[in-house]
Amino acid sequence: MSYKSFYSTVFILCFMSFVYAYGDSNILENPGFEKGREGWFSRTCAVRVVSSPVHSGNGSLKVFERKQTWQGAKQSLFDKLVEGKPYKVSAWVKLDNASNDFVAISVEKQDDSGINYINLAGTTATDTGWTQLSGEFTLDVTGVLTVLDIYFEGPKPGVIFYIDDVQVYGPEVETAESIPGRPEAAGQIDVKTRHQKIEGLGASTAFYTPDLVNHEKKNELYNLLFKDLGLDILRIHNYYDINPQNFDETVEIIKSGQAALGRDMKIMISSWSPPVYLKSNSKISGGTLKKNNGKFAYDEFAQWWHKSLVALKKEGINVEYLNIQNETDYPAPWNSCVFEATETADQTLAGYDKAFETVWQKLNTEMGTDMPKMLAPETSSLGHSERYIKNLDSLSHVYGYAHHLYNCSFCGEFPDRFIPSMNLFNELVSQYGSKPKFQTEFEVEPVTWTGAMSTALLIHNSMTVEEVAAYLYWDLYWNPDSGLISINDPVSYTINSSYYTFKQYSAFIDSDWQRVDASTDNTSLRISAYISPDNRKITAVIINTSDDVEISVDLSIKGIYITKGEIYRSSQKENCVLAGNYNGKGLLKMPKSSVTTLLLFTGGD
Repeated sequence: MSYKSFYSTVFILCFMSFVYAYGDSNILENPGFEKGREGWFSRTCAVRVVSSPVHSGNGSLKVFERKQTWQGAKQSLFDKLVEGKPYKVSAWVKLDNASNDFVAISVEKQDDSGINYINLAGTTATDTGWTQLSGEFTLDVTGVLTVLDIYFEGPKPGVIFYIDDVQVYGPEVETAESIPGRPEAAGQIDVKTRHQKIEGLGASTAFYTPDLVNHEKKNELYNLLFKDLGLDILRIHNYYDINPQNFDETVEIIKSGQAALGRDMKIMISSWSPPVYLKSNSKISGGTLKKNNGKFAYDEFAQWWHKSLVALKKEGINVEYLNIQNETDYPAPWNSCVFEATETADQTLAGYDKAFETVWQKLNTEMGTDMPKMLAPETSSLGHSERYIKNLDSLSHVYGYAHHLYNCSFCGEFPDRFIPSMNLFNELVSQYGSKPKFQTEFEVEPVTWTGAMSTALLIHNSMTVEEVAAYLYWDLYWNPDSGLISINDPVSYTINSSYYTFKQYSAFIDSDWQRVDASTDNTSLRISAYISPDNRKITAVIINTSDDVEISVDLSIKGIYITKGEIYRSSQKENCVLAGNYNGKGLLKMPKSSVTTLLLFTGGD
């Protein structure tokens, strides 16, 4: 037997032995990258499937443009592992631009115990051949599981590496048999049962401001982004003393957007990072507040905020809502600044509690009742919020609770996965007093119809389960393949699918409306409804989640008389089109995989 044949036989025998011990299923999606990037995502770097080098098959994953050791590639294991059962993990790795360096396989798990990073295997890889990593993992969950990702990390920043033939062997999760949607349904709206008051729907113009203001078709874009969407809230980046050009461009976008709307918008401002002269690392990314004589510069931070608002006021911009720090819990490699809930014992991180209170006191002293409504804590996820909220000095200084919806494995693609976290968040914040809730940043894949449907479902769940007062999409516009509208180049743009499902809400629900009770007996339908302050208009948004069944809905409306109405619809073939009229009588047709908005006019009683 040859050397090569001997080791091939040993590998096959070893492979068979752990398949026997751990099960015969590799639960990963696209483990050999034969389907491109399907199932795989980056951890804040760049990833690309290449045809060479490969360990086997036709593809491997190249991981590059890494600025931190933890940056690499990941895949979600959410709902794929059986708790308490062992899984065998292995992969092959190879370096590109370094002769040797450390590469590791790890798991990120987030549940009620917090964030846990679990190393499964590590080895020294080389650029001369493929090296195998192998280890084991057993899932143990405390409370609600929100994130479970397997990921690759380890080499020094700048080192490029390749991944191939990744295996996670073990028992498959039993899935419940899906129940086909019924072709008929009963629905009900009861305007006498009222829920949260709506602050508005909106989106962000935090980055790529020159792409919009310098675009050849910017007037068309302003109409599409502001007038046609009917935006209530625009979230902006505080560029004061950071980038004067971006500051001026932001002012221009606000004014042009309001001109297109024919009315003012509510402006929400967030700091991604204070100026570098206030940073501990003298950089716009990472770090925390600097120290003066051993004390964090809270007063200077508050002064910067006051000067920022004064500068905007001189431009005619009034700020409605203020977040002192975007994603205060996340040390992002882009504009960022980290605050812990309170100052860390080793004095390495500034305290959010002191920063918030110092800013509030400064603005209250200088501006009085004209100061913005301050939101807290605008963390990257629901689960990270409570430790910041409970440590604030005075909750009476907090107008509302703000958060994003990241750190939840594939929850964007499967919005119902957010429901346990939303219910838990409601329970947690209820002990701190009733305040409006703001979802201020999230994006689902905007260019596909699947992503557009997920956007609609996520807004529905946020409105009806968490009962948010405001929902803000992340990027109002962005570069190609992202944003509600993608700015492709200085002369062209693309309206993405999520634009239309977002519009099914934003164009028909306004600030100061109120959500009213709405329900249906068909599990394939989701319905929510909203009424204007004068009781003259009702908007109902109905989502047919079924990919196979058109549903006829017999809708009854209690507590008010409908005089007339209009039907607007988005589907794979329709882009928020006027699809007919409705006077409150007769069956409503809900095409498969569609979002329908009813704009109803009442007698006002």
